[in-house]
Amino acid sequence: GFCGWPCAVNLADQNHDVVTVDNLSRRKIDVDLEVESLTPIVSIGERLKVWESIGGKPMRFIHMDIAHQYQRLLDLIIEEKPDSIVHFAEQRAAPYSMKSSATKRYTVDNNVNGTHNLLAAIVESGQDIHVVHLGTMGVYGYGSHRGATIPEGYLKVEVPQPDGSRFEEEILHPASPGSVYHMTKTLD
Repeated sequence: GFCGWPCAVNLADQNHDVVTVDNLSRRKIDVDLEVESLTPIVSIGERLKVWESIGGKPMRFIHMDIAHQYQRLLDLIIEEKPDSIVHFAEQRAAPYSMKSSATKRYTVDNNVNGTHNLLAAIVESGQDIHVVHLGTMGVYGYGSHRGATIPEGYLKVEVPQPDGSRFEEEILHPASPGSVYHMTKTLD
């Protein structure tokens, strides 16, 4: 997809064994938005053939919807025993996530269930797999920070108590997602 293909090519070029899994939803979303990619996108089959024809290490492709095909995903993880999974299987467009009730529901279903299924399948497989996941700074709500450095992870805060005492606590940096898409990333 949008980020997955260049990543897969880069990993294969570094001699990693690559299996790509995709539900191929990007083209449907582009049709729904009535837009075309600025970069021409050929089918995954054609891209794989061209990659191999120029001497690239062969990659495998599996058409799967990880948000809805849990058992198939679990079986794949058990069979392949990957060292790492690069997870780009989320609907990528904030505008699409806000277009209609259907696109909002698809974004939540695809992004939240896909990530949850991946993590649950890794745990259920019993394997020690490193996950790399694409994120977005939009979950923090850019406008509210007035140019301040956005902390990563936990933020130390002082919590005042009714008796005047205070205690320090580490909390996750407050999120302020501006779209359904960014909300799904916050849930990740």
